[in-house]
Amino acid sequence: MDSSGYQQPVVDTRLFDALAYLGLCPFVVGLLLQLTEVSLLGIDASLFFTAYSAVILSFLCGIWWGGALNRPGHPHRLALIVLSNVVALAGWVGLMLYQSAWGLPILAIGFAFVAWMEARLNPNLPGREQYFRTRSIVTYLVIACHIGMILLR
Repeated sequence: MDSSGYQQPVVDTRLFDALAYLGLCPFVVGLLLQLTEVSLLGIDASLFFTAYSAVILSFLCGIWWGGALNRPGHPHRLALIVLSNVVALAGWVGLMLYQSAWGLPILAIGFAFVAWMEARLNPNLPGREQYFRTRSIVTYLVIACHIGMILLR
């Protein structure tokens, strides 16, 4: 409820929740490709997994950017803008280092950082608690997939 007494409506996030869980599928496919030592269309499992990870991390940063753009009065607007760029660039570095021992840990740390910061910066509007609960669960599963991929390499 804001200072005028208006309570933000709860938003139906079922579609967003479903898409978040479906977004886990390429991570699992990457793990399975690595486990079976199979490539997909000539792309090795490590590149497949790392590239998808970097794209999704950048997508999450885009949500921060959108939150800052759509809420000019947000108390952490500048932090959202700057951090969205820093984390997206870190994801790109992780992708460039996909063949090294550093790429996947950088990306996993990026996902952990996004989850940690969202708990503090709250870049989105009220009424989306279910969405952020789902995002938290999916983020922990994504980090677990990164750990699995690191162990399989």
